[in-house]
Amino acid sequence: PTQSWRQNQTNTLNNFFHRASLSTMVRKLLSLALSLMSILLPTANAFAPSALLTQRQKTFLTPRSVTLAQSSAPFTDATTPVVQVDSNGKVFSPGSIVAIAATSTPVKAYQVPKAAFGTFDPQTRQFTPQDSGNVTRGTSCLVLPEGLRGEVMKVYDVNEWDRTHPILVKFTEGSDREGEGAFGIPKTFIMHFDAHEIIVVD
Repeated sequence: PTQSWRQNQTNTLNNFFHRASLSTMVRKLLSLALSLMSILLPTANAFAPSALLTQRQKTFLTPRSVTLAQSSAPFTDATTPVVQVDSNGKVFSPGSIVAIAATSTPVKAYQVPKAAFGTFDPQTRQFTPQDSGNVTRGTSCLVLPEGLRGEVMKVYDVNEWDRTHPILVKFTEGSDREGEGAFGIPKTFIMHFDAHEIIVVD
């Protein structure tokens, strides 16, 4: 009986130390796992979408873009459109009838059909075609005489569009007006003008 009791005590002690050893090992493993998580989590957070966005915002946003991003009000352009007026103070608007003004140099239209290259006779006001025996860059155009009439199609706002000639005018084939003094336009064409090159007549 004594020997049996001693054997039981020995087995109990062995089980105790075995469990203690396992408990210590588990604690060490948990400690190691926690250490690894503390190392890996900051790195993972650095690559999270929100972290990347914040980093990009700090890197690429300029002071102006930051101001716009933080503003709750929509961006609006309060610039007043530029009104185009002729030498007499009349406003150019779509539908206005205009005429070529008196200028120091002739106004020439190069973007016209080849059949419209030429000039106008100052007396008869009829079209004279380009001289086929004297074709040059200077003659390959339509010279627009003072008083030739057309209709305004569009007036561009120079604050919005980079236009040095903001007034678009259409000239229609045939007589440019009713009655005497009409010019005979050879072909329909459109052309952009500056305000000093034309005047409002109607």
